Amino acid sequence: MPYVDAPKIEISVEGSQPKILIVTSQSEDEVVKALSERAISDLVGSGVLETNIDVIKVDAPEEIAQVTIDALIKTRKIVVAGENERLYKNVDFEFGYDAALCIGYLLEEEISDFDQKSAQVYDDVQNIILETQVPCIMGILTCRDYEQALERAGIGRIVQGMNHGHFWAVAALAEIQVRKMISEGKSDTTLLKQLVIPDSSRQENKSKLNIAILCCQWNMEVNSEIVIKAVLDLVENGYDINRIKIYSAVGSFELSGLANYLIQTSRKMVMEERPKEDWISAVICIGSLIKGGTKHFKLIFDSVESAFDRISQETKTACISGVLCCNSIEEAKYSAGIMSDDGVPGKNIGSELVINMIKRLDELK
Repeated sequence: MPYVDAPKIEISVEGSQPKILIVTSQSEDEVVKALSERAISDLVGSGVLETNIDVIKVDAPEEIAQVTIDALIKTRKIVVAGENERLYKNVDFEFGYDAALCIGYLLEEEISDFDQKSAQVYDDVQNIILETQVPCIMGILTCRDYEQALERAGIGRIVQGMNHGHFWAVAALAEIQVRKMISEGKSDTTLLKQLVIPDSSRQENKSKLNIAILCCQWNMEVNSEIVIKAVLDLVENGYDINRIKIYSAVGSFELSGLANYLIQTSRKMVMEERPKEDWISAVICIGSLIKGGTKHFKLIFDSVESAFDRISQETKTACISGVLCCNSIEEAKYSAGIMSDDGVPGKNIGSELVINMIKRLDELK
């Protein structure tokens, strides 16, 4: 059984009533039925009104992204200060949905150019997020065969597995929640409060740049160690601890979209330009992808790496990737500086990420 360290997150919408779009392919198939029904059930169980969930059905998974962006664009309108209806604020436009779920599957045993088609659907969904700032949850399974798809729908004939519809429902609500937090000028201060900053790092002439660290909630044993090291190294290099903000993304796939949202809304929100001292100068994105039974981990990695490059180029902001792509949890732990069971010390990449960030900021001057 592949290593899995899934986030244990329970979210209640507390009467906020988000509007959710679900686009599915192969809708009459038992896999997609099980996945979409579980996603809807968990959304409703978290307080989302069933009448606030719209489902659109398409024939093929390759059609999902285009239908999703079309549905969002149909609901698009210019943001007006004081009149935003969504749960989080956007830059120029708001959309009729707070989040979208894209659900379907591709089978390697049936598709000759499987790797290419899989990569394309991942990139297509990623592009929706970057272009609209609306979180779109990647629920298009990329499986070796049909039995593997059944397993991920929780109805496997050999291994029952966990129904991934649950993870996608949680991810949608979590992504709405963190965007709402950003809109309200809040961040996650839990980890920062626990850190002891060395006296030698308390410099008088601190940098006035705003630095964001985004941390994926999958494999937190690994990710949290890298975050801590990055924060300590930032302070050691003269960055003001009060200008370092931490935010949580559910999965590594969500990191790039959240980074883009954070950068864009730090500059402009609800059609209003924000003062330059509020702008985010750099974002360090930290996550860890561990090889499982499918090529999912590598597809996510390639998609987010491309997205990070695009964000850096388009926003002229240092968007630094700290996403690990590992064959085992032991490999990931090594990169987080965690000592192995046989006593071999690891090397935390947090310092390397800070060095890369400083270098990129110098290039952008």
